Amino acid sequence: MPKMSLKYRIVNTLIMNIPICIAICITAQLLGTGTVVLNLTLINFCLAYVVSFLVGMFIPLVPWGLGFAGLCKAKPNSLPFGLLVNVVVNFGYVFVNSIILTFFNVNILGHAPLPVFFISLVANFIPIYIVGYIVSFLWNKPAEIIAKKICGE
Repeated sequence: MPKMSLKYRIVNTLIMNIPICIAICITAQLLGTGTVVLNLTLINFCLAYVVSFLVGMFIPLVPWGLGFAGLCKAKPNSLPFGLLVNVVVNFGYVFVNSIILTFFNVNILGHAPLPVFFISLVANFIPIYIVGYIVSFLWNKPAEIIAKKICGE
């Protein structure tokens, strides 16, 4: 895999996170409240977008995902390889976002006691992971193409 420029990494991370953050915020809100409130969705999107950018820039999830796919003996640039890379990358994003957004919504906004945070985190993690996995897998190639065009790479 060729070395990516910092500009490309930044642009790709910014583009990649838009639909993922929208999807996980709406999913979490539907799971938690059964409805979608636009103001709350926007607040959560902004928080998730910043968190996701920081995760994407400072935690080496893609190299870890590539390593995991390699350990599983998947052929590079194959569908199984991409699916396996996404297992690790999506887990990192969803794990960090779930902790921060669940605490923000349940404990800060909802004033619930701490045990409710843990219950909510466990109850919602798998559905949010599944949604994030699907959206990130489907959006990865288009985001890369857009980022390459913007960066001239």
